[in-house]
Amino acid sequence: MPNAKELIEKARELLKQDAVIITGAEYKAGVMERIQLYFRSENDVVMDIIDKDDLVQNFPDEGVYALTDRGLKRVEMFEGKEDMFFRIDGNHTEEDDFGTLPTVRFMETVEGICSLRF
Repeated sequence: MPNAKELIEKARELLKQDAVIITGAEYKAGVMERIQLYFRSENDVVMDIIDKDDLVQNFPDEGVYALTDRGLKRVEMFEGKEDMFFRIDGNHTEEDDFGTLPTVRFMETVEGICSLRF
């Protein structure tokens, strides 16, 4: 399993190629409701929280990756019977699955703590 330094360098390479990295996800009945993701905007890395429709409509050709407890995993989008789905395991079960990720609420709290000033 790659260490943090290796993951950061891999993330840098992916972001330079305009890929997106998912760092948090929330699901309801197997369907993603919100995700936290990072992307490159000029020379900066920007965080955003979006819903499923936003990801479906703006899925980048350059790729989407999930930062899981096992490293960066490529996300596949596929069409189900009534909806689009996202998975990292190659399985086409009609549920979204980005692997083991913290909730968006947890990540929003971490971001808030990081921005505290005294």
